[in-house]
Amino acid sequence: MMRSRRVMLVCALGALFGLVMAHGAKAAPADTTADAVIGQANFTSNQINQGGANASAASMNEPRGVAVSPVDGRFWVADQANNRVISWPSATAFTNGQAADIVLGQADFNSSDPNRGGANPGQNTLSGPRGVAVDSSGRLYVADTDNKRVLRFDPPFSNGMNAVQVFGQNGSFTTANQAAMNAATADNIGNAEGVAVDADDNLWLADRFLSRAVRYNTPAAGPAPGGDTTADLVIGQPNLTSGDGNQGGNPAANTINRASGCALDADGNLYVCDEFNHRVLLFLAPLTNNKAASRVYGQPDFTSDTANNGGVSATSMNTPVSVAVDPISGNLFVADSINNRILEFADPRNDSTADRVYGQGGSFTTGTPNTGGVSADSIADVGGVAVDALGNLYAGDRLNHRALRFNAPPVNGGGGNGGGGNGNDEGIFCGLCGPGMTMMMPLCIAGWVAMRRTSRMRRTRQS
Repeated sequence: MMRSRRVMLVCALGALFGLVMAHGAKAAPADTTADAVIGQANFTSNQINQGGANASAASMNEPRGVAVSPVDGRFWVADQANNRVISWPSATAFTNGQAADIVLGQADFNSSDPNRGGANPGQNTLSGPRGVAVDSSGRLYVADTDNKRVLRFDPPFSNGMNAVQVFGQNGSFTTANQAAMNAATADNIGNAEGVAVDADDNLWLADRFLSRAVRYNTPAAGPAPGGDTTADLVIGQPNLTSGDGNQGGNPAANTINRASGCALDADGNLYVCDEFNHRVLLFLAPLTNNKAASRVYGQPDFTSDTANNGGVSATSMNTPVSVAVDPISGNLFVADSINNRILEFADPRNDSTADRVYGQGGSFTTGTPNTGGVSADSIADVGGVAVDALGNLYAGDRLNHRALRFNAPPVNGGGGNGGGGNGNDEGIFCGLCGPGMTMMMPLCIAGWVAMRRTSRMRRTRQS
């Protein structure tokens, strides 16, 4: 009994210590070197389709959006210029140069024509897809950008399979009509750019041409196709029939000028990439039509729209195109495309200054493509970001024609390099917890989450 109490006390103290450390500790810089690459055979190659005449299961051509299934950990990539979506069985376990095992939008891995060479789209074709997202049942949503639609594919997945639902084309799989800015509706799409799914399996679309983010409430409800394809809520416009950039005026807290990516955190707060205003906006839940953002990243205020306002820095952006939120720490990741970097914000609810940068050798003041040469540390026009349930970061490195995985630092390695991390993290203080600790587990988990957050927040902020 006494031993059990002592162990419980250790866990509780560990949890409390973790919470304290999250606010005041100092540590070594964290790792921004990629741990695995696909689309290329190694970290120093960057040819289109690996220099081949055709696409293959192991190659890419300008990949954009990436996603990890919360159901089985399957990894998805929108391989834009090959007009397809390709997939690997495990996001956490893919190895350098590994070939994909599933292709959608094409009949095989060697084909790459838009809409399979046809004049019109079909139920099993894609043209320039830029975004992917997976819901809690493993259903895949694809932003089929050049076809001005979103497609839904249901598991089990097979090569070249048909989609079961289409958004933006009035139920037709064979049209690619684009909504005009002055003719927006709740049913049409200007350009499907980024997609995301919230905790209730509502679908979110960043509609670039109509400068809005829209929500489709439970579109997969009922048997396939199920649900409906009419948007239920709009952010960035006063209503679902408006489509002008910045609502026809200047930037404000409730306007968007070309929405290109979106993501939601565990509390239902929405982040939107406002591409032409060179910023990311945070909209706090509960979300309502035409809601004003509560925080801006990349600009000093809600009325500025200059690229790299004041110069490349930890507070500037140039054409952000994708966002992702770490489901554990709540850290925000932004694909700052023209600055050829990924920015990480460790406390995005309260701070608009980035704490960590990927792709620029640790410097917040440079934006060079492949600075230092093509490597595990370089990026060229990042097109998409995603974070899995373990905190691993994934990126679509568009002009290097590859996708990268950055392993999360270990939380139980005691300074080791297990899992490909950099070994800067402390171990979980509850490592000795055993039977009888069920009631104390929330504190242990709280300590672990806090320690993981600490490892993310501890870094030297450069300017």
